Amino acid sequence: MRAPSLSALAALLLGALSGAAWATPRITVEGMFSGGRSPIPVGPAPAGVSSTDAASCATCHAEIAAEWRGSLHASAWTDEVFQAAYAVERMAFCRNCHAPGATTASPRGVAADDGVSCAICHVRAEHVLGTGRSPSAPHPMMAVRAMSGSRFCAGCHQFNFPGDTGRGGARFDTAEPMQDTWAEWLDSAAAADDVQCQGCHMPWVDDASGRHRSHRFPGGRDLSLLRSAVDVAASARLEGDHAVVTVTLTPRALGHSFPTGDLFRRVEVTAAWESDPASTVRVGLAREFRNVPERSPHGGITFVRRQSADTRLAAAGLGAPRVLTLTLPGNPPGGRVRWSLDHLLMPTPLAASQGVGVARNRLVVSDGTIVPPQGAPSP
Repeated sequence: MRAPSLSALAALLLGALSGAAWATPRITVEGMFSGGRSPIPVGPAPAGVSSTDAASCATCHAEIAAEWRGSLHASAWTDEVFQAAYAVERMAFCRNCHAPGATTASPRGVAADDGVSCAICHVRAEHVLGTGRSPSAPHPMMAVRAMSGSRFCAGCHQFNFPGDTGRGGARFDTAEPMQDTWAEWLDSAAAADDVQCQGCHMPWVDDASGRHRSHRFPGGRDLSLLRSAVDVAASARLEGDHAVVTVTLTPRALGHSFPTGDLFRRVEVTAAWESDPASTVRVGLAREFRNVPERSPHGGITFVRRQSADTRLAAAGLGAPRVLTLTLPGNPPGGRVRWSLDHLLMPTPLAASQGVGVARNRLVVSDGTIVPPQGAPSP
């Protein structure tokens, strides 16, 4: 019998390797998340793990589980601010993101209590997913190295409006970003410098066995993170019968717009004479939307939500600092100006209509008082 050629041997080897590759499920980041279109089935628990709930993970990963339990991921469904908004718009699109493990229209039990749980990111095809493999792990593991990059976060934090809401023909345009955080990061200096989302939102922490990425997931409700994102400088001067207050915002550790995330989030700069709260003047930085009448694909006219303005502070590397000017009426003798930079989860009237208190809705990122000198800016 004639010996096989080198090309035939190569073909046999390639076939063997292909067979080995198919023996292990291949997980892609793009296929892991639904963008709200459907619940996220994580499948059966991997061998050696009793369940896919967070309590099972905590038996071996207690420190990480404790971090996660205090995070907004864990309270994604039970959070009072989300529940207030969901009571107004009970959309499956929202439910599939905030209780992605739920299979019913009314999440209960583990699906509700765990919110975005460990398994939503770390379990597929009866394997535990991580950025690498651990030979000592008591369960099957699969390395998904993309988990260490921003693209992984985009699966939940970059999505368009959900389309037809089923409310009398009204619809939203699915080509319009509802959350645009990953795209904002792509254009930033952070992306150019290879600083991934995990660098700020999952910083390294030391533990008994070495170190791990924090699973607290600090974000828009973490005051220390907000304060690290932007530098704020304020000055004031008197001009005749009014005061001019200037507040300058400079992005610092900021890899996306400020604020980012939910379309209702906004930053407000306020100023007022300390002796006269009624003199308060405010400037909001936010994405603004309006419903535009357009022809429906099914005929007739419908309303489509379009972004009409974006006044937010851009990420570092995308422009000059923002200089905001606020004019206060009056000129009380020896008057002091009180100013503040606040981060809001939603506009104040909307928060009030949904029963979300001021303390929950508003975080003071920076504030101070100024005695404006006559005719010249303060130091």
